[in-house]
Amino acid sequence: MILRTIGIFVILVMLAIGGNLYMNNQDATATPMKQIKARLYSTDQDTSALALGELIRLGKKATPVLLEALTNPNPRTRRLAAEGLSEIADPASADALFQATHDTNPEVRARAATALHQLGDKRSLSALVATLDDYPDILHNPYTASMYPLMRGGKEVLPLVIPLLQAPNDLTRERAFLIVKAVVSKLPQGQDWNQLWQSLGSYDPAGQKTERDKAAQKWQEWLSK
Repeated sequence: MILRTIGIFVILVMLAIGGNLYMNNQDATATPMKQIKARLYSTDQDTSALALGELIRLGKKATPVLLEALTNPNPRTRRLAAEGLSEIADPASADALFQATHDTNPEVRARAATALHQLGDKRSLSALVATLDDYPDILHNPYTASMYPLMRGGKEVLPLVIPLLQAPNDLTRERAFLIVKAVVSKLPQGQDWNQLWQSLGSYDPAGQKTERDKAAQKWQEWLSK
């Protein structure tokens, strides 16, 4: 009886110790995450960038923190959040990223669109086209953040981009044409790009409106064949 009582006492002590260890372990994981989150919100660019790198390395465990950051008042924090979610590619972030493609800040919109594309979300192509001019690559004019995934795409991109050959903005037309060229050149029909381009009116995004609209219409007709 005494041995049994001692045995029960030992078990209770072990359970208590185990519970404390569990709680301490929970605190140990929660505290660093809070610290990283605080650094992510820092106005110091190096500090926030390093925090983002830490969150990316944590993978999907960091998704809740980044989703919260996606609604932060600071647009730079929101942009960093979208970039982090793009790297982690957690499907759970899809709806929040789609909502962020309508952000008031153009860089946030573009990064959210590219992140959505990284997830393979069917809404991403329209979002990329809508944000085509939002985030210029300052080192590689006239390219933008949203152009690159579109240029890597296939024929499914063309119905959304070819209409932009008639856009009122000259940079939009130029960017649309570069995407069309990149995509079509990968198709069997576009192996001889120059021949195809000339046969469809030699479209020039900076040309006279009458001529470029005529060529743009030929591209529409070519696409519908």
